[in-house]
Amino acid sequence: MKVTEHIQQAKDTLISFEVLPPLKGKTIQSLYDHLDPLMEFKPSWINVTYHRSETAFKKKTDGTFEKVEVRKRPGTVGICAAIMNHYQVDT
Repeated sequence: MKVTEHIQQAKDTLISFEVLPPLKGKTIQSLYDHLDPLMEFKPSWINVTYHRSETAFKKKTDGTFEKVEVRKRPGTVGICAAIMNHYQVDT
């Protein structure tokens, strides 16, 4: 269900959370560990924030620098799917 549909159909106050994807190299379990205690509040949805890549400059062997795009966090689609499957809540 879309967020707008949750809002339109609401009869009471809605609760939602916004989370960051775990850093690359961390597991989804680190995110679950933070969400587990919050799930007692029965959020209508959980928003996963997207972070754009950052620009870094890598030194080349000839002494010049090369502009490189670096992503510190994975994309949101996989994280959303994992949260939806694990908690049965919309993202």
